[in-house]
Amino acid sequence: MDPVLDLIRNHGVLFIAGLAIVEGFLCVVLLRKIERLKARLKVAVAAAEDAARAAALAAPGGIDPEIVIQLLRSGKPASLEAVYQLMEQQMAAEAAEASQRASSREAAGA
Repeated sequence: MDPVLDLIRNHGVLFIAGLAIVEGFLCVVLLRKIERLKARLKVAVAAAEDAARAAALAAPGGIDPEIVIQLLRSGKPASLEAVYQLMEQQMAAEAAEASQRASSREAAGA
């Protein structure tokens, strides 16, 4: 046991340097893996958006594909209830905007 302790005491700096080299190598490997996974994630997100757009176009009731994509991007579940609720909110906002434009035209014309 005594020779092992002497080896550790006398060569501790070498052990730490070796450990640092191994950790550096692991960091490089993991960073490369992260970059590959980011690229795959971008492809998967694009495929999911295309699938959501196609499903929305195929669904009955005239679902707006952009609403489904907006729900997916926000992280909310893209259930029919959530889609219809967001569509109603968007239609109400558009109606309010249209009435505001009409009232501003009337005020400008008067």
